[in-house]
Amino acid sequence: MRGTALVFPVFVLYAVTIGRVSMTATDAALIALGERFEKLLLEHMDAWLEWAPRVRAAHAKVRDNKAALAVAIQHTGCDVAQAHMSELERDMQPLAEEIIAAPATSLAGLRAKALVALWEALPANASHDGAFDFPDASRSLFDAVAEMIGLMPMVRELEAKLAADVEAVA
Repeated sequence: MRGTALVFPVFVLYAVTIGRVSMTATDAALIALGERFEKLLLEHMDAWLEWAPRVRAAHAKVRDNKAALAVAIQHTGCDVAQAHMSELERDMQPLAEEIIAAPATSLAGLRAKALVALWEALPANASHDGAFDFPDASRSLFDAVAEMIGLMPMVRELEAKLAADVEAVA
């Protein structure tokens, strides 16, 4: 009996250790996905900011003439910018799905999830009002999370770029 008295505590210690290792490994994978996603997000944002004024220029040239729009899109280079954005989105979408599906057990893991939320809040079209498009009241929750995980400077920088894009139209 004396030899078995240590079995349960050792098993518990083993289980706790394995749980921590797997939690850490899971979060490490999530963090790595987030780092890859962040690089793509920043590149996508730059591409989006290149695309938006081009598509507005194409629409301004043709107004309601849909037949002339395709020509204007090529003339302004909007098609090239759109192709670059689509390529980035093809790379980002599977990463976003993995990030969404993975549990976050640390602030760094939460950061990865917040990056996906930021991407999802990118304005839907080139005519925007200079800010990310968060549905309903989720913006305040996002801001709280972004502040907690140190993402707010990036958010402010990207929103300043969105605002500058709107000002360029005016």
